[in-house]
Amino acid sequence: MARQRRHSRPSRRRGRFGGLYKVLSVLLIAAAVITACVVFFRVNGIQVEGNVRYTPEEIIAASGIQIGDNLIALSRGRISTGIRAQLPYVERVSIQRAYPDKLVIRVTERVASASVDSAEGRWLISSQGKLLEKDNGSVRTVQITGLTAVGPYAGGTLQVEEEEQPTLDYVKELLTAVESHGMLEQCSRLECDSATSMTLHYGIYRIKLPRGGDYDYCVRLAQAALSSGKIQEGQSGLLDLTVTPNRARFIPDH
Repeated sequence: MARQRRHSRPSRRRGRFGGLYKVLSVLLIAAAVITACVVFFRVNGIQVEGNVRYTPEEIIAASGIQIGDNLIALSRGRISTGIRAQLPYVERVSIQRAYPDKLVIRVTERVASASVDSAEGRWLISSQGKLLEKDNGSVRTVQITGLTAVGPYAGGTLQVEEEEQPTLDYVKELLTAVESHGMLEQCSRLECDSATSMTLHYGIYRIKLPRGGDYDYCVRLAQAALSSGKIQEGQSGLLDLTVTPNRARFIPDH
């Protein structure tokens, strides 16, 4: 029995040291992997996709990425935030690492949907109310009346006086619906001066809409009326959606 006890002690020591060796081995392997990532995975090329308005060089400069940066350590959130903060037309940014040494930046750009007045002149905005830049007249957009931007700056969100806030909410919903149905390019003006309705100039037609409601449905209703064949081709006029629910009334110009 005494011999068995003497033999058991070295066995326990070997077990303790064996566990220690395993831990040290794991730590050494992890350190080697980290060192390899730091040394070998460095940015050697940057590819930009989806850009229209901005050049690849402008997007790369806004990202803050430099050739030689560590590919693993790059923060995709920081890169995305930097690009969107400096380039107002960029709506979304996707960052993909292409190992061993390449980075792919994909951007989705906003469209200048409309323009609003301000004390410093007119400003271009997206359908979601993002301020893009001052309107120099080179871009054809929907001219909005009845809204005035307060303290506008590129990259900011359109702000208006408190009494105009409901109108701004209606305008954004309507512009989003018009854009989603492919009608934006044919629209030239949106009058929001009335307390009860808004009037959208669409080609040779004027579409009168209620202030508030389901604008996606209103746009579909207007499209159905204009394509029904009941309106004489080339006949301009007013398409009134405010008189009878779920119906569009056409009043031709004389």
